[in-house]
Amino acid sequence: MTRRAALTRRSPNTSFQATLLATTSIALTGQAFAQSTDSADSAASGEKQEVVIVVTGSQIKGAQIDDILPITSLDQVDIETTSAVSGDELFRSIPQAGAVNFQDNKTSGGINDARGDVASLNLRELGTGNTLLLINGRRMVLNPGFQTELLVPVVSPNTNTIAPSSVRRLEVLRDGASAIYGADAVGGVVNTILRSNREGGFATAKYGFAEETNQYEFSVGGGYGFDFNDSRSNFTFYADYFETNRVRAGERDFSALGDQRPLVEGTPFEGDVNFRNISSSAPWGLFRATQRISEIRDDDFHIQPDYITDCRLELGNGLCADNGSTSLDPEIRYEFWPDRDLFSERDRLNLTGLLTHKLSDSVEFYGETQFYKFTSYREREQGRILGGQEIGINADAYYNPFGPTLRADGSVNTSRVSGLRNVPAGGTSLVLIDIRPVDVGPRKTTVSGDTYRVLGGLRGEIGKWDFDSAGLYSMARVNDITRNRVSLTALQEAINRTTSDAYNPFNGGCLDNPMFGDCTPSAAATLDDIRIDVFRKGETKLFLVDFKLSRDDVITLPAGNLGMAIGAEFRNESFVDDRDPRLDGTITFTNAVTGDTYGGDVLSNSPTPDTSGSRDVYSAWIETFIPIVSENMDIPLIQSFDLQLAGRFESFSDAGETVVPRVAASWAINDSLLLRGAWSQGFRAPNLVQVNDVGVQRSNDFDDVVRCQALVEKGNIPSLDNCVSSSITNFRSGSQDLEPEDTESINLGIVFSPSLVPGLTLTADYWEIEQKGIVGLFGPANHIALDLLLRAQGSFNPAVVRLAPDQDTVTLFTGTSLAPAGEIDFVTDSYTNLDRRESAGFDLGVYYDLSDTRFGDFRFRVNAARLDKFSQSPGELGQTLLDAVAAGSLPNGVQVSGIGDLLEQDGRPKWQFSSSVNWSSGGWDVGLFGRYVGRFFNSSATQDDDGSLWEIKPWFTANLSVSYTLDNDSIFDKSRLRLRVTNLFNKDPPLADESFGFFGEYHSAKGRFLSLEWRQNF
Repeated sequence: MTRRAALTRRSPNTSFQATLLATTSIALTGQAFAQSTDSADSAASGEKQEVVIVVTGSQIKGAQIDDILPITSLDQVDIETTSAVSGDELFRSIPQAGAVNFQDNKTSGGINDARGDVASLNLRELGTGNTLLLINGRRMVLNPGFQTELLVPVVSPNTNTIAPSSVRRLEVLRDGASAIYGADAVGGVVNTILRSNREGGFATAKYGFAEETNQYEFSVGGGYGFDFNDSRSNFTFYADYFETNRVRAGERDFSALGDQRPLVEGTPFEGDVNFRNISSSAPWGLFRATQRISEIRDDDFHIQPDYITDCRLELGNGLCADNGSTSLDPEIRYEFWPDRDLFSERDRLNLTGLLTHKLSDSVEFYGETQFYKFTSYREREQGRILGGQEIGINADAYYNPFGPTLRADGSVNTSRVSGLRNVPAGGTSLVLIDIRPVDVGPRKTTVSGDTYRVLGGLRGEIGKWDFDSAGLYSMARVNDITRNRVSLTALQEAINRTTSDAYNPFNGGCLDNPMFGDCTPSAAATLDDIRIDVFRKGETKLFLVDFKLSRDDVITLPAGNLGMAIGAEFRNESFVDDRDPRLDGTITFTNAVTGDTYGGDVLSNSPTPDTSGSRDVYSAWIETFIPIVSENMDIPLIQSFDLQLAGRFESFSDAGETVVPRVAASWAINDSLLLRGAWSQGFRAPNLVQVNDVGVQRSNDFDDVVRCQALVEKGNIPSLDNCVSSSITNFRSGSQDLEPEDTESINLGIVFSPSLVPGLTLTADYWEIEQKGIVGLFGPANHIALDLLLRAQGSFNPAVVRLAPDQDTVTLFTGTSLAPAGEIDFVTDSYTNLDRRESAGFDLGVYYDLSDTRFGDFRFRVNAARLDKFSQSPGELGQTLLDAVAAGSLPNGVQVSGIGDLLEQDGRPKWQFSSSVNWSSGGWDVGLFGRYVGRFFNSSATQDDDGSLWEIKPWFTANLSVSYTLDNDSIFDKSRLRLRVTNLFNKDPPLADESFGFFGEYHSAKGRFLSLEWRQNF
């Protein structure tokens, strides 16, 4: 009898034993050593082996089905070798994982981002929300904060709610599994299996520090488990506490300054303005007068030091006014990176409790409880005025340089510039278009939150059927509060005071160092008057009840037993997003001069209404395992051939119904060679934010390519690459008409375990995923590009609403090919089922175990992922833009975002892999872990001469751990001391035209980090 046949055979009354044996066949997919080391570690630490282990991707207990599934499994040795201190670091070790868009280094969005101790997972680069995360086979609650990807709100569980020390095994199903698990399992499923049924415990303490910064990490934790009720019950408990301090951006060279041009010297991008990532705003204000000012020869002007060229009007005190309000000279734009924290100060607490109790020989009660609590703090630069937030300055405002000749008390107005020719004696009012009031100080953000998870269930046997039924309730809450924000109303009131305690927006920053700070701050009491605290509170809930029946021997076929599982599930999902009254439209702002209103009252934040939503989801599914050919049938070249057939019906109270199938097969040619394949359909329901969003207003920087094209034709700028972006308001809205995104997946694989090299397994899998009806927005940048195309044809895009052109605009467009186009007032957009996406790639694995040699035990792991295709097909309007660029109807400088071949663009590298080598002998254990992220290109940095994109270089980091465990009769018996070195070769993240100078979605700013850990088993 062959090894495979022995594992497959099952006697009628040994279901638990057969289930355990079935898991050992994971060796055929390269996981045998994972299971054996799991057992070894469990025994060493006093942990009992689980009686039943269910392989992710199937609900049939005891069926020999895991050969069919492309699963990557990380056991406790793998997890420790990664040196991960958080769920985020652990999940990043999976090479099939793409961009981590919820993460600590994301600074582009502020309060509209998911912030704090939060991280997401994105298998296959399909986007946040396309990966289903499970704990012990059941869903995780979503993080309360959401943010936008490609302008669309996305949601995700928080991977940091999982403490690595409580994880027995991490299983990654690298295939669509909507037919098995339901919505969102498009890119795959990640199942975190917790370590239960301990006897005894352990305690750990760890301290570490970085070499090049002041960063430190400290953690303590432990776990304990015990039997009671005459060994019919077991309770296992884990506790982990972690803290780290904040690190300023200036502590690393690549993140110290936004002007990164010195870092690209000697490259084709030397001197390229794309790497001058300073702010377009500053303490130097930009204004518009209600009349043309003769001395400035314009109604628009900005303040600057008088030693900078093109001064039009001397204001005194080393200041002058220059015409124009669209941009500042580079010499005075604010260098804001030094005001940012690179890492937040964070502390987190993870508590886990696991209970099992045998009610009878055939029925067991089990319970799970988890509690996670965190607090984070970070600082970032003060905000700026956004489009639509313009502030009115009355003629009699104390510091108005164009104010009345006499003040209200009859005294001479010393703030008025002398000799003005056409400004009346009563003065003229102004509009403050842009300023960054850095004298208020940095924004200070504290985010705190907690997550609860409680589960209770029964499992066992009903006759010849295994059953499992549980109820789950989980809730997550986040409170995001930022201090040192600025109220628009209070700022306007302070500016318009007629006394010297007014806020002065006309004195700029520092004359001797104009890119940094404000050397002429307003009075402390005045600054206190305009400061406010702004909050965002979020809450998500998940309630789930399910019932599953399975049996691996429903019918005996010629090739073996047919297995089947059926089940039903109900879940309720809900969320609440509660914004500060100054954000949700309760408190608004009115311009004192123009009378225009703005829907919020927070400087640098777009108004966002409170949002909430809830849905009920009903589902039913069936899965079968069908052996077609077995070895005893003596069919040449077919040792066995097995099928998995599954289907799921899911009904959403707000997004309709869907039915998806799955067909998978495995073909074992002999003991050494196995082929496998799967075809499935899947779906992702539009998330609750996309459905219930009543309409949000966002202000972001975009290029107005229409006006910039006029500048190009007039010779004012060389190309559209030199277009200076400006803040543009975008109105977005959700839709009750959204439908689930449809997915079709194919997976083909081979598993080779050569008999001549025992312990070696090689795997290769090819996958394809096609998504249709992806929820998205056409996007403001694309709408503006379409406006340029249509205006060149004598029309315009009605989604781009513009102000009436003023005289300066008419002058700008005179002599160009375009009719005058006023400044953009706002752009309208709404969520819709839009595009189609196709992606494909390969997964490769090498697993080699060499045990009981004279030199000790060895094991070697390589898990590699290659992305071969990632393209997004546009809708009708997107294709129109692409055709116009190809035909020359639109200039090459027009970037059509989010459409076409996106492979290696802003992420999506072709290659990622992780590898590990472990050696153990006696009490010594040595682990070496490596992670590689391949190159990709930065679309925001385009070379002027040939249009090539900046290359984000490949990045490889290594982590080393060395430990020794005592084995004697002293009080330190089973005590382990471990030295870890993370980022062993001190590799900086590759330079990128991004916040902090690197892609935080893929790379880490943590340099070489050393830590010492003590662990005591008892």
